[in-house]
Amino acid sequence: MRTPTVVPGLAAALAAAGVIAVTVVAGPSASSAVSPVELAAAPQAGGHAHPGGKHDQVPAIGRRWAAAWMSGDPAKLARLYTKDAVYTDQALNLVFHGRAGVVEWATGSHQLVRNLGFDVKRGFRGGDGVVIEGTFTGHLAGAPRPFAVPVVTVLRLRGDLVVSSNDYYNRGEILSDSGLPADWTPTGS
Repeated sequence: MRTPTVVPGLAAALAAAGVIAVTVVAGPSASSAVSPVELAAAPQAGGHAHPGGKHDQVPAIGRRWAAAWMSGDPAKLARLYTKDAVYTDQALNLVFHGRAGVVEWATGSHQLVRNLGFDVKRGFRGGDGVVIEGTFTGHLAGAPRPFAVPVVTVLRLRGDLVVSSNDYYNRGEILSDSGLPADWTPTGS
């Protein structure tokens, strides 16, 4: 059984995202009346039910972003970003700059994680921000087992392009799922 691990700042970010979502979906007066948990359980405006209970509520840029990750083509992902974009992996404390940085991060990720996947569960847009919630899956090179962990990505947009993205997930949970020790690092790191 997994023991939840608190990621500093993540609870506040998710609570803020819930307040933004309430304001965007239900209007400013509803934000104090509905909790983020209640909001997450309720269907979003404009959502369309799919078999299995999923809702097509993820903004188009969020769907394109996830599809680009899944394509295995780092250049396809980089084309969604501005030339001066910043990509941050909060769990690993890694920051990549510009489209070349996005290509570097995506390339390295696909080399380290076989069968890399991102199953989008839900998302919303508010102003210039998009929040995507899903499950990050894959099999770390050299690990005895694959992993599947919750992930939240926050995209900030300039026009139709991503100017910054921040990934939030639990690195310890990935290592635990994978059967690796908490201090594991990839060979050559």
